[in-house]
Amino acid sequence: MKVRYGIIGLGTIANKFADAVSRIDSAELICVAARDQSRADAFAVKYRVKKAYGSYSRLIEDKNVDIIYIGVTHNFHYDLVKECLNKGKAVLCEKPLVLTRKQAEELAELSQKSGILLMEAMWTRCMPAYRKAQEWVRAGRIGEVKYISANFCFKGMYDPQSRWYNPKLAGGSLFDVGIYPIEFCTGILVENPGEVTGVAEIAPSGVDEAAAVSMRFPGGALASFSCGFTANVMDEAVIYGTEGKIVLENCFGPMKAELFNAQKRRIEKFEKRVPNGFIYEVEHCASLFQADKLQSDLIPLADTIACAGIFDTLRKQWGLI
Repeated sequence: MKVRYGIIGLGTIANKFADAVSRIDSAELICVAARDQSRADAFAVKYRVKKAYGSYSRLIEDKNVDIIYIGVTHNFHYDLVKECLNKGKAVLCEKPLVLTRKQAEELAELSQKSGILLMEAMWTRCMPAYRKAQEWVRAGRIGEVKYISANFCFKGMYDPQSRWYNPKLAGGSLFDVGIYPIEFCTGILVENPGEVTGVAEIAPSGVDEAAAVSMRFPGGALASFSCGFTANVMDEAVIYGTEGKIVLENCFGPMKAELFNAQKRRIEKFEKRVPNGFIYEVEHCASLFQADKLQSDLIPLADTIACAGIFDTLRKQWGLI
C-alpha cells in the first residue's frame, strides 16, 4: 500500500515536493492545506489532489493521512510539528526543523515518547552522490579527513518583508542556507563540532545576511563554510583527506561526486541526475513509516538537535539572541 502524504504550506518548496511525490511509486499525495481555501484548491487542481483544506488543523485531523510534510516558513515549524505529533501524525518537516536546541530537544522527546516518526527534510543527506561520498570516506579512500570546505551563497534582493530578511519569519542566511553546509559536514564526519566560531554581516532588518563560520571537530578535522544572500559564490564542496579528496558539485543537492588520489588524479566518478532530487527524501521517509521507525538513520534527530545548538552558539556570538 502506498504511503499517503499531506502537505501543509503551499509555497515554492511545496510545489517541488508535490512533483517529487508524483514521480515515485511508494507514495501518493492525498490532501493539501493552506490558510486560504482558494489557494489550496488551485494547488490541488494543479497536482490532481483529491482534498484541499483552507485550514492546517483540518488536514492534521484527516484520518487518512500517514505523513504530513510541513513546508511553511521557519517561524511556524515548532508549533505545527508539535500539533501534528500530539495528534499522532508522522512528520517530515522542511529544514530547519526548528530554530533553537531547546525546541529541537522537546520535539525529539515528544516524538520518541509518543512513538511517532519525526524527520527533518534535509534532502541533501538522501542524495545518492552525497551517500557515495560518505561511503568513500568510511572506506578510507581519502585517508583521514582533515578539512571540509563548503558554501551556499547567492545574490538576492534586499526586501525586509521577505522570508529571507524578515526576522518575524525567522529570516537570515544561517537558518535558510547555512544549515546545508553544517549538516553536510556533520554527516560526513559522523560527529558534531566541539568548537564553532563565526562572523556575520547583519542586514538593516536585523537578520544575518551573510556569514563565514569555522568548526573544529573532536576527531581532529576542521571545517569552514560561508552562507549568504549578498553574492554568488562557487557552490563546490570539498572533503580533504590525508590521501586524497572528494569534490561534490555543491553541498545542498549534489548529483555528482568525484574521488581524487593524493597525486590529484581523479580515480572515480559517481553521477546520478534526476529531474527532482526531492524524490529520495520522499522515498526514504515513506520507507521509515512503513518500517515503523521513529527517526531517520540518514538524518538522525541527534544531528538535528546539534545543528540547532550551532544556531544558538552563532546567533549569540552575533548578538541576535
